[in-house]
Formats: sequence, structure tokens, C-alpha cells
Amino acid sequence: MADIQYLTNSKFYFEIDGITGLVIKSVNGPEIEMEVVGGDTAIGVTKDAKTQTQATIAGVKYNSTITLTYVAGNESDQKKLSDWYNDCHPDAYSGGASKAMDSRKTGKLSIYNPDGKEAMRFDFTDLFPGNKQQVSTLGVDQSGNLAEDTLELYFTKVVRAV
Repeated sequence: MADIQYLTNSKFYFEIDGITGLVIKSVNGPEIEMEVVGGDTAIGVTKDAKTQTQATIAGVKYNSTITLTYVAGNESDQKKLSDWYNDCHPDAYSGGASKAMDSRKTGKLSIYNPDGKEAMRFDFTDLFPGNKQQVSTLGVDQSGNLAEDTLELYFTKVVRAV
């Protein structure tokens, strides 16, 4: 019997080329959903009155988006992430060209076992920053709250490497 390994979702890290020092709160996505039809009704009866059903895959919904929530700031890696986003998106008012095609990156999501060793890793190709939400205000009345930014990342390929 194969060894069963339980992985908790509290031990993980997501890194992007050259950006390895972010304090990450959460990573969501990607998602794959198989749509199944036909398994809920009988298609016929065989000998001894045994009912037969048939389930068929009707489609696949695939979401190639990762949502990254991290501690906000202007330090080294937060600045690199912000600069990468700005390079890939032209200014909203003046428009113009961007470095989007030349600025694609790779990334990896590592999930660690309770001993702190990498137990699972997904490698992402052609990461591209999409929607970015930055903290707008954090006042005294919100004491104890952490300033967080959220960045949506798109990718063209994901491979489970470990």
C-alpha cells in the first residue's frame, strides 16, 4: 500500500521569477470542473431487471487564473511586483505601448509537508499580471488589520513537477 501523505494548506509558498520575498496570505486557483450529464436517469433495463445508467462528460470548465493576496508595501519585492504590473499595462490616461509580451514570467506554487519539505509543486508558464487591487486606506479604526494587495495572474501552462 502506498504511503498516504496529508498536506495542510497552511504551509505553502508562491514565487515568481526574481520575486521570492513576498509575505503571501493566500493563493487561489486554478480550477478545473468536469460537467457530467446523464447519470441521474436510467437509459434502459437488462436481464433480471437491472437498471443501466450512463454518465457522459458534457464539458470542461477551466479557469487559468491565480489570485495572489500578499502583504502590501513598497519594499523590494512588493516594488518588483508593482513595477512588473506597470510594465505590462499602459497608463490608463495616456495609453501607449507596454512591455507585456516581453515581460511574461514563470512561477511555482510549492506545498510543504508537516516536516517543512516540499511535497508538491506546480510550475506555471507565461505568468502575466491581470487585475490589481491595492489597499486604499488603513486608518486607526482598523487597528489589527493587515494592509494587503491582491494581484490576479494569468498563465498559459501549469505542470505538476513534484
